[in-house]
Amino acid sequence: MKLKQITVSLMALGLSSLALAVQPFTIKDIRVEGLQRTAPTTVFSYLPVKIGDTFTDAEGENIIKRLYATGFFDDVRVETMGNQVLLTVVERPIISNFDVTGGKSINNNDIKKNLSSFGLGQSRVFNPVILEQAMLGLQDAYRQRGKNAVKITPKVTRLERNRVALELKIDEGSTTTIKSINFTGNKQFSAHTLRNQMSLSQRSWKSWLTRDDRYSDTQLQQDLDKINNYYQDHGYLNFRIADVKVNSSEDKTAQMINITVDEGARYRWGKVTVNGDTREVPVESLQKLIKIKQGKWYNRSQMIDAIRAIQEKMGSSGYAFCQVNIRPIPDENTHIVDFVLSVVPDRKVYVNQINITGNNKTRDEVLRRELRQMERAPYDVSKINRSKERIQQLGYFDNAQVDVRPVADTPDQVDLDVSVKERSTGSINVGAGWAQNDGLLLSAGISQDNLFGTGKSASLQLSRSKVNQVAALSFTDPYFTPDGVSLGYNVYYRGYNPSKSDSNSMDYKTTTIGAAMTMGVPITEYDRVNFSLGAEHLAVNLYGDYAPQRYAEFVKKYGKDNWIFKGTVGWGRNTTDSAVWPTRGYIINANIDSGLPGGDLQYYNISHDQRWYFPLSKNFTFMLYGQLGYADGYGKTKDLPFMYAFNGGGLGSVRGYESGTLGPKYFNRYSDGSYSNDSSSYGGNYIATATAELLFPLPGIKDQHTVRLSMFADAGSVWDNKTYNYFDEKNPYGGSKTHKSSFGNEMRYSAGLAITWLSPMGPLKFSYAYPINKKPEDQLQRFQFQLGTTF
Repeated sequence: MKLKQITVSLMALGLSSLALAVQPFTIKDIRVEGLQRTAPTTVFSYLPVKIGDTFTDAEGENIIKRLYATGFFDDVRVETMGNQVLLTVVERPIISNFDVTGGKSINNNDIKKNLSSFGLGQSRVFNPVILEQAMLGLQDAYRQRGKNAVKITPKVTRLERNRVALELKIDEGSTTTIKSINFTGNKQFSAHTLRNQMSLSQRSWKSWLTRDDRYSDTQLQQDLDKINNYYQDHGYLNFRIADVKVNSSEDKTAQMINITVDEGARYRWGKVTVNGDTREVPVESLQKLIKIKQGKWYNRSQMIDAIRAIQEKMGSSGYAFCQVNIRPIPDENTHIVDFVLSVVPDRKVYVNQINITGNNKTRDEVLRRELRQMERAPYDVSKINRSKERIQQLGYFDNAQVDVRPVADTPDQVDLDVSVKERSTGSINVGAGWAQNDGLLLSAGISQDNLFGTGKSASLQLSRSKVNQVAALSFTDPYFTPDGVSLGYNVYYRGYNPSKSDSNSMDYKTTTIGAAMTMGVPITEYDRVNFSLGAEHLAVNLYGDYAPQRYAEFVKKYGKDNWIFKGTVGWGRNTTDSAVWPTRGYIINANIDSGLPGGDLQYYNISHDQRWYFPLSKNFTFMLYGQLGYADGYGKTKDLPFMYAFNGGGLGSVRGYESGTLGPKYFNRYSDGSYSNDSSSYGGNYIATATAELLFPLPGIKDQHTVRLSMFADAGSVWDNKTYNYFDEKNPYGGSKTHKSSFGNEMRYSAGLAITWLSPMGPLKFSYAYPINKKPEDQLQRFQFQLGTTF
């Protein structure tokens, strides 16, 4: 609870007396009478004089003012006797008991705690002035919550030994809600349209949830500004709010807001000219920043964007305090408005110090190495903005803010205050899902992206189902060298056993154990090249007669055990504004993964993906994602090793389909020409997926950095440009057994809704997708979710 600050007024000096017109004398002694609780030394500490000083009438008045200002006394008298000063005081009572009753919308204990911080609480000196101010502040707090009919009754009971018992009885009354919001003078926009621009709303069926029908003076003023901006953005240059009246019903339970507007004429853009002393920045380059088109309707937001662009351009040249004076030149006959923007660069400044606050866990060096604006260097707003982006891309902080503060007595220097709000970077993630054949899918992991505040990351990931088992351990140092070269290590195990599937009779198992070392080298401010070298051991075990013939041929040709030397090179570019909730920019990756010569298996995998973010408004972001990939064998390995084939479906691919089930499917064909009902997905050697997603905050949630909704449409599949037909002489059914890959090659589509919540317990992700063109052989998984816990 936050109440209005309480101030204490001095009591009238007429309540005290002072023997006036005394002759100045040197003080030999000071005596204090009337003290009960206050120590004499406390009184002496507040006096403006001491023994040995000269006493005058002015000093006597100053003594009274000082002692009244302490708030300890109801009365102060100053008398003199010879060269002695005698102080007689009447102490204010102490609050022995302090109770608050009747508080509901504001908790009683919260009221007591807040008032105590302002000097009104148990064991504090009772001051009627503070009590009066406290009641006014409390009433204002209730009004902000729609309790205009609140009644606060104080009860002060005198007790022995100069004590009082204080009780505040609160009758909140009925909640005051906004019954109506009416407009007068609006001709171009309806009252409904104008009400939609406001945060306050008249009472409706959803008000019990949004509480937007609770009147607030502060919120009304903000809403009036929104209405003004709305008109200004639609061409009404001279729009103004003519009058605002707020009327309450007799019982103070309903309010009617009446707003009178003067729309004025609608104007179109004319010429926008830039002039002034632009120093070394060519005025032509500033003029090019103006994206306003003549003949279009005047739009105030476009003008603000133009001014901001000019200031940033000047700021990049060191003019941190550049001002742009705006002079409109409206033509009342043609309703065309020209503008002259006069640039006033002020002085060129340099950055003195950069101060970082809010990083309670993260070391200063982790943030400073992301800064592009240096100390003792010219002020450059583009480097400052880039520094902010890089800090936010770390993913360690919910928010990063950079403020400019002039250095006292040094007009050409400024300090930069970088403030961050840390978020939990360690997580324990738990994932769960249900597959048609595999049953319950479980995954878990523990990770820390900011290990001990150093920026290093480590993780352990585990997942298990009837068919798949995965374990992976990794560690990365993003600044192995001071210039940003990263170094990482990872060890992993993967087991795949489809014979345990409820509807799959294929008896085989693959086990992969490997390790790799990775390195990333920054090339430009936004680009990075990544390298990886590693080795892994692949074991394929076949059981019985039902192992896939394709896998049986692979084992026959290349053996059950293979060592693979792996190499990867990739390029990535990231221009997004945040690692947590990006709203603009793009991420591009291109990678080549290869089984190198010298190993038992040789292959290559080429992949490319792009993710683009487009801000549609303050709250809406449009995201496009696309992925392409191709893989094959080379050298002594004529076929693509099946464990490196692409798989599609599930989260991160085409939602609504079970993970890894899109693409070619293989059926058993019998002698009568029919195919079996069960099918298996083997992946393919090329993949294409695409996603379009509209991201927006959850309605009614003020903190837009924790919950985000999305509407998405996914498309994609996996293909194989090779057909495998094998004749199986051991078919126990007496007919031929052919594996056919012509099924499942078509594109798949889905659409749905998703929600992501960075909750105090950890990241929660939910999605529901509707497959649009599902086929009988498809394995569906419409609802998918992931749960987590942060630490």
